[in-house]
Amino acid sequence: MEEDAGRSSESPRLKQAQAELKEAQAELKEAQAELQKAQNAWLSAADKDKDIHENIVQSAERNVQSAERMRDARLDAVKQMQGTSAQSSEHILVKKLDELKEQWAEKQEQLAETLEQVAKNEALLMEAFLNRFTLTPVSHYSSTTLDGEWHRNAVEYYNTKSCLVLQKLFPEDFRARPRWLYATGWESTFPAVAEHIIPKKGWQFVQNELGIQIDSARNSLLLLRHLEHTFQDGDWSLIPVGRDGGAVNFKIYVSQELKETTVNYIDRNGGSEPVVVKKAGPKLKPLKFRDLHERDFWIQPPPFLRALFLKARMAWQKHKEDDQPLPDPVQLTNAFSESCDKWNDFMVGRLLSSIKQQKTAGETQSP
Repeated sequence: MEEDAGRSSESPRLKQAQAELKEAQAELKEAQAELQKAQNAWLSAADKDKDIHENIVQSAERNVQSAERMRDARLDAVKQMQGTSAQSSEHILVKKLDELKEQWAEKQEQLAETLEQVAKNEALLMEAFLNRFTLTPVSHYSSTTLDGEWHRNAVEYYNTKSCLVLQKLFPEDFRARPRWLYATGWESTFPAVAEHIIPKKGWQFVQNELGIQIDSARNSLLLLRHLEHTFQDGDWSLIPVGRDGGAVNFKIYVSQELKETTVNYIDRNGGSEPVVVKKAGPKLKPLKFRDLHERDFWIQPPPFLRALFLKARMAWQKHKEDDQPLPDPVQLTNAFSESCDKWNDFMVGRLLSSIKQQKTAGETQSP
């Protein structure tokens, strides 16, 4: 009689524990469904909303973990109450839970594959986008020095008539002026010519589609003529490495084939002579392009970062097969975006627009 009374008193508690286990399993299933929904929303979200949806996914993952812990606790309670006589029922429950775990693992694997495919598709779209705006090296030079409104605008914007690179790297060498400079009327040891970062001819569509004003002074650089020629040819590039207020710090990367070349003054008639600077000790020595490699300097106010990105990509493409290739700016987009207030409009906005156009075209296409 006492044993029957014991079973009778245990039965309601066991039923209650089993009911709580069932409820916990239902809550876990609901949490997993919410996680799946959050992950799908994150995949289809616009880039500007990715962070918000990622936080939602993380919260959903925590809910799943909490539901799993509650399920496990309820299961342990049922196991303790069932004792030996309920081993077969417990085994069924565990088996079912294992099956659910396997199904969940399969879904996670499928999700990972989907994310990988999405990343590949975005990379292909970005590559197609960039290829449309790929610049080409310039082999014919028509840079101007003191004449023309373009040069005057660049001088006014940068508030100097000197090469932006050499005047910062070799400020003590302004007194080492070649004799022929007196005859030219130039006022600087490092007389600059104004070059278009995005070329003026044939690239108006870049202005129309990306909003980079071709004739803006921000699309210019003041460079020694030899530096300008080699920059236009894609033999060296500028990569931003820091920002401080209105100034941007740039690092110079020189192609391996150019490093041993002497930097020359080139006059209007094509004559040239080496640029000499103080590299070590009191004596002046010819400046090599290798002396500029990986040197950094500040420009204030800065040129268009978007234009320099396209220029750096041109240089990378020209030298990407070298033993020592120039840096790929696509791998350094953070460096550009952190120094460019309109970067999202330039890259992310245009990419998302391209994706939207492709989706719209696919939806309206007849079967």
